[in-house]
Amino acid sequence: MSQTESLKSLQLVSVRWWNASAYYGISLADALNRQGFPAIVAGRAGSPPLQKAQDWQLPTFTEINLESLNPAKMPGNLNALKTLIRDQQIPLINAHRPEDMAFAVLVNKLSPTKIPVIRTVSDVRPPKRRFLNKYLHQNTDYFIFSCRASYERYQSVWPIFAERSAVIYSAIDTENFRPLPHYPELRRKLGISDNQLLIGIIARLDPVKDHDTFLKAAKTVAAEIPEARFLIAGEVCNITWEMLDEEAKSLGIRDKLVFVPRDDAISARDLIGSLDIGVVASNGSEVICRIAVEYMAMGKPIVSTDINVLPEIVEDGKNGLICNAGNAAQMTAHLLQLGKNSELRQNIGETGRQFAETKFSYPAFVSQTTEVYRQVLDRFSRR
Repeated sequence: MSQTESLKSLQLVSVRWWNASAYYGISLADALNRQGFPAIVAGRAGSPPLQKAQDWQLPTFTEINLESLNPAKMPGNLNALKTLIRDQQIPLINAHRPEDMAFAVLVNKLSPTKIPVIRTVSDVRPPKRRFLNKYLHQNTDYFIFSCRASYERYQSVWPIFAERSAVIYSAIDTENFRPLPHYPELRRKLGISDNQLLIGIIARLDPVKDHDTFLKAAKTVAAEIPEARFLIAGEVCNITWEMLDEEAKSLGIRDKLVFVPRDDAISARDLIGSLDIGVVASNGSEVICRIAVEYMAMGKPIVSTDINVLPEIVEDGKNGLICNAGNAAQMTAHLLQLGKNSELRQNIGETGRQFAETKFSYPAFVSQTTEVYRQVLDRFSRR
């Protein structure tokens, strides 16, 4: 068995929609396979993450549905998992959801040949203090946390993770997301000239993304930098475009705003490439925050809040500027600092690109993850 084959993994990604947790699991499988480490993605047929895995031409297994803990369906799911592990000679399982971890631990208990179970934690909430839940966590061999904040939340509930965990941040394909030589055509189509300043937030329309604070900051910035324009792009979730439109009008800045509803014809690269400054205004969530890393990879300076993973990946004054969540005055000050200083924007953007390449790229992702896999397999073999 080759060195890469010995690190073959089964990635269980039982996420009901395409979110950050799903992205972590599927992008990890993509990164591993690209570098020659076989990774099979398993989950419900037709689920958004499995559909994405198939779109990316990754090896998949869809003869299970671990999203359901229906006792009548459990034997079939467990048998399918056991058969897959045996037939594919899989040496380890990486579970990305609590349900995945439960099935992985159980299938291990029922199988004559044991393999290590690793759980990737990208949950905002701490684990529930229940006997069965603690049992599952105690019988999981290793934990990968998507941010230090999540590790601390888990450790505060059960102090059992210090010796069997690591923090590995999510990654992106930095060859795909890289600085553009000039603004994309999209910027012109949006009515933004090259000599204007475009500040943008790219996020689903949801209160947790805090568009309110962004708009309040935009009002003051627009007064001091008349040529500034502000972009909001994303998909409707719990906030509508009409609500944002009314708020912008009430602040007197509607003519400064550009709204870009989600459109698959508009690439994330073109959206980010059109910006001069990228903003993450979130007041919650963000245990992964892919968009922040995409800003960095494309050489865009970031103004970010201090929620969860954000202050871990954005170093204040180096690859971005940090403000307290919900603090419009701080956000305004940072936007003005960057908006009035093109050299500072360029320097922070270049540093961000360096961060993305060295810390948040696919090669870095694979290197850190396979090192964990090796350690876990070595420990397991010496039991």
